[in-house]
Amino acid sequence: MLPSARQYFNFVILFFISFNLSAQVTDSRVTNKKVTQNDSSTTVKEITDLPEDLKSKLNTTANQDLAQLCVNQLSQFRGFLSAPKQGPQKTLSDICSNALLLDQCHSVNKVPLYHFNFSTNQKNAKKVLVISLIHGDELPAGTVVKYWLERLSQLENPRNQWRVIPVLNPDGLARKTRTNANGVDINRNFPTKDWDHEALKIWKHLKQNPRRYPGAQANSEPETQCALKHLEDFKPDFVVSIHTPLAVLDFDGPKHKSVPHFDYLPWKSLGHYPGSLGRFMWFERKTPVLTAEFYDEAPKTPIHLEKLQDIIGNLVQLL
Repeated sequence: MLPSARQYFNFVILFFISFNLSAQVTDSRVTNKKVTQNDSSTTVKEITDLPEDLKSKLNTTANQDLAQLCVNQLSQFRGFLSAPKQGPQKTLSDICSNALLLDQCHSVNKVPLYHFNFSTNQKNAKKVLVISLIHGDELPAGTVVKYWLERLSQLENPRNQWRVIPVLNPDGLARKTRTNANGVDINRNFPTKDWDHEALKIWKHLKQNPRRYPGAQANSEPETQCALKHLEDFKPDFVVSIHTPLAVLDFDGPKHKSVPHFDYLPWKSLGHYPGSLGRFMWFERKTPVLTAEFYDEAPKTPIHLEKLQDIIGNLVQLL
């Protein structure tokens, strides 16, 4: 795992002491500061009680670490970067340099759970939150979210405001497991109203499948807690959760007489469970959720990915 900003801070303290500098840094503290970027407030760590140039260097180093983590994670997935209609080509490093981090958003193993904001000045824009790799073994989801990031990074003024969490379960991704490092299925750990009464009962009824263990209690996992922070901070009008391999579009939201046609994946309701994101957001809070279940192999071209992203942009405007 990459060094944290706190580790760099400790190194600087030792450096100062070794050269007998007069600056008193032993009482240094880490505080939270709100920073506005892309029209959305996110919480980052900032070192205080140090010279301004040193604080700047430490914060720059922390941002570089976050960007490198992003590159390391997303480079394992196929990308579809193509020449933009206007402006210079953006590489994965360019995209990852804009990674952001909410305070206390990390995995069980303390891997940062970074995100991206894409703002707009469109008058009727809605807020779309995309969550990918909530299950670490659903690798094609990484290709989907990577292309959407590539595409959004080339748009100067999208129709809607987007927030994208590319890897919600990095520990599972590293181990290629559905569950997180605690063996908990994050998509069964959201604190739905029926969790205490139903979650473990249903899990036991389903022969205690370890891949779907909901945890000892609701909202017990740091990844779940991070997702809830984003839901509170961003307040989305629409949530997209990218999965594999069931090859359907499962929409939990208001009924429409006709849904947008998408020939790559059919629209089909799969139901929902205690602790699932769909039940937590739509059935309890009336925020629509689209669970985009792709095949167990990512598309060879970006055509279907681009079309689905456009369908989502149209659908959210109808709600």
